[in-house]
Amino acid sequence: MAVHVLCLVRKELLALRAIQDAEYERIFKLEHPDQVPSSIPFQEKEFGFPGSPDKALQALGVTKDITAHLSNIVVSLALFEGDKVLFACSGVAVPSGMACKLDLTRFVTSRRLVDEFNKNRNLDDKLRIDVCLPNNRHRDGFLGLYDERIAIVTSCNCEDYVCPVDLDLQAPRPSDGKIIAAARASESGRLMVTTGYLTVDGDASWAQITEAALGGPLIDHDGKFLGVNIHNYNAESPSFISLRVLRERLEHFQILNTETIDFRGYSLPPGVFSTVPSGFWRRIKRLKSNGYPMPPPLVLEFNGELLNTFEEEFGELRAWKDYPYKVTNPDSWEYVWGLLPRDVVTNISRSVVKLASFNGSVRSFACTGLIIKWPGTEGMRPVILTSASLVRGPDGHSDIDKNLTIHVFLPPGQHSKGTLIYYHLGINLAIVSLDKGIHGIRPVDLCRKEDLFEPVVAIGRQIEEGFLMATKGEVRCVLRSDYGLSTCKINKAGIGGPLINLDGAFVGMNHYDGKEACFLCRRKIVEILKKEINRRVQSGSMGMLHGVGPNEHTRWPVPQPYWRHDLLDVDLYELPPHIGRTLM
Repeated sequence: MAVHVLCLVRKELLALRAIQDAEYERIFKLEHPDQVPSSIPFQEKEFGFPGSPDKALQALGVTKDITAHLSNIVVSLALFEGDKVLFACSGVAVPSGMACKLDLTRFVTSRRLVDEFNKNRNLDDKLRIDVCLPNNRHRDGFLGLYDERIAIVTSCNCEDYVCPVDLDLQAPRPSDGKIIAAARASESGRLMVTTGYLTVDGDASWAQITEAALGGPLIDHDGKFLGVNIHNYNAESPSFISLRVLRERLEHFQILNTETIDFRGYSLPPGVFSTVPSGFWRRIKRLKSNGYPMPPPLVLEFNGELLNTFEEEFGELRAWKDYPYKVTNPDSWEYVWGLLPRDVVTNISRSVVKLASFNGSVRSFACTGLIIKWPGTEGMRPVILTSASLVRGPDGHSDIDKNLTIHVFLPPGQHSKGTLIYYHLGINLAIVSLDKGIHGIRPVDLCRKEDLFEPVVAIGRQIEEGFLMATKGEVRCVLRSDYGLSTCKINKAGIGGPLINLDGAFVGMNHYDGKEACFLCRRKIVEILKKEINRRVQSGSMGMLHGVGPNEHTRWPVPQPYWRHDLLDVDLYELPPHIGRTLM
């Protein structure tokens, strides 16, 4: 029997994975309709005067010794797939800004690097950025923020080899208009320079230039930094971004922020975009479909984590009968299920469901619910008691979102759409009806027993596989017979789930605000639902949606998901490896 169930589970997982892969392929093609990587190998073209940089600068009429200073601000940025070079340009070191323990160096370059990166993407790409430093040393680079003109590449352990440009040192246009463009070759590491002319209107022209100069610096003959080359689709009219504008853009990118970053509520500045790291396209799509915030730059590559998710577990896990694997929660040593009578465990497994609400294809909320008999009725179909957080609008307080669809799951394989028929935002309660029947259920009669505040158990459904979760605690206090606080350690998945005592008697419905577990008492729930059923009987509107608005004095906050970047707090030499390759 167990072997047969195991085979079925594996077959279902493979079928689900095939469906997901096909959907990812469809979405990827929609987002990248013209994805045709060039079959012509990229050939880097060097430019400028041959020989050493010193002699090249002298040939350009530079009398000051600026070679070392110039060399220390210029790097090469090469895009690779495996060992194949796809594109190469240059970058300029800029101040890192943020305060952290990591040795992070940022380079500004042309947006063209992002375009080449995206042009060579596929579902399972393994693209990488190679940073060639002075003295031909190499580091891994990470392509992050960009706008319509510039892009940012970040690398580690470069401070000893590069010197960021001084963005506060504003240099006027040379009186004779003579300027120098610099770049670094990817293969040889050679510093390349060529002469140019800057007009009063800010237009630049060059003796000779190639793609390698994209992202490279413009300087005057005294070595003062003037700006960055950003594109040269037409070599006769290259474009550059001035030092003043560059500083404004970096401030807008929040690159120059010297405060420690807090990713709670993080969002990209207007007009700024973030590159999806190579190898993470599927994960980004899953995050978006689950309604989670997008990770800030470097968080995925440096193994940051998303906190306050619906998928977090609590307490002791329990799978359904005949599940072929052992399930454990590595973060909990609790022993709970063995304390409950067998019939109580059976009743829980057939009455506790997981729910999710969706806005289109994007999940809005997920939590637990309890199949109940509506108090004061006989013969009425069972309904689901859950939290009104499941259907609240974007502000999370003032109203419900009527565009949401609700899905109900009773593991191991039953699923039904649900319909919201009642809500009370003041006490954070919702009632959902099932659009089709679910077999083998045992609806809970909320009127069956009195409240018994003994040791209590908070129950929830794990959001991913649907395993039951249980954690034991004590009732700390009860306020006005309406609300109570317990010591049960739950999380967002436990919202809407039942709080019971060790005899299985229903005590209340759980809520979690990120700090402690509270619950709506059984008596209050029964009182509210009896009033509502009486109103429906008198009005003759048994199946119609009806609700009660929020209470100004009572709010039901839910902890919002946010990204945590552990590398902001760890020692430099404890840098975890990022996925796919080893930091150089």
